Amino acid sequence: MSTYDPNQPGGYPAGQQPGGYPAQPGGYPGQQPGAYPAGYGAYGARPNPTESNWMGGWSLGLGLASICCGITGLVSIVFGILGIVAANQGRATNRGMSIAGLVISVIVLVGNIVWALSGGYAEMMDQLDSLQ
Repeated sequence: MSTYDPNQPGGYPAGQQPGGYPAQPGGYPGQQPGAYPAGYGAYGARPNPTESNWMGGWSLGLGLASICCGITGLVSIVFGILGIVAANQGRATNRGMSIAGLVISVIVLVGNIVWALSGGYAEMMDQLDSLQ
């Protein structure tokens, strides 16, 4: 006959497990029977603080890439702002990476605008036309 008791937490009396094996000592302090072990959450639990850290990393990476390919700077600015907001809300821990990516992207974007307005773009196009 089984010792299963549906009224007990976990279904078995204290100190017993299915198959007649004694319960393992230890566990996590303050943990209720049948609770999730440390590091795991139930469905709908608060998100992990590092869940949005990807935004800061992408902001920094795209910001550095914008030095060579300016268009990635616009995406880097968006990810940088979103990363800072996530860090301020406690959903991310790498606020510095978001700020660095944002600063690099803004500097490159301003530099590109100044270069284009000062005639650098027109001069580059003239040189490319002369190659043909």
